[in-house]
Amino acid sequence: MEPNSHTKLFLEVSALLTGFSKTELKATGMLETYYNTIQKNTDKQDIDYFFLDVHVLLNDKSKKNIEAALASQFMAASAYNGLAKNIIILWYTGNWGNDVVSSASYIQGLMWNAAHTHPPGAKQPGYGSWAERPLTVKNS
Repeated sequence: MEPNSHTKLFLEVSALLTGFSKTELKATGMLETYYNTIQKNTDKQDIDYFFLDVHVLLNDKSKKNIEAALASQFMAASAYNGLAKNIIILWYTGNWGNDVVSSASYIQGLMWNAAHTHPPGAKQPGYGSWAERPLTVKNS
């Protein structure tokens, strides 16, 4: 399996692991950065086996529920040295271990979209938005 096919598989498995679409993940602009982050911080053998097994899973037509297969085969902390869990954390927080990957990774973290908010100090809701009543407050 060639390295650039790993990037495609990384995007596909990331979409399954995070619950965000491939388009949403690409729109963060973090795909290449995150792929390079796992390459730099994960044992090559773990990465190779992970992508080989992801490829097999995604191309197995007999698997009806890919998410369940992912959960049972890839989510154990011992599976590929926790790579699947680290990928989820990377996309949601922009962190690898205790390190923030970059200022962009903090801003683009999926946790902000999942919470329907913006990262403090970045991506503010816009000039004058404070003047509008929140949607959850009913007018009397």
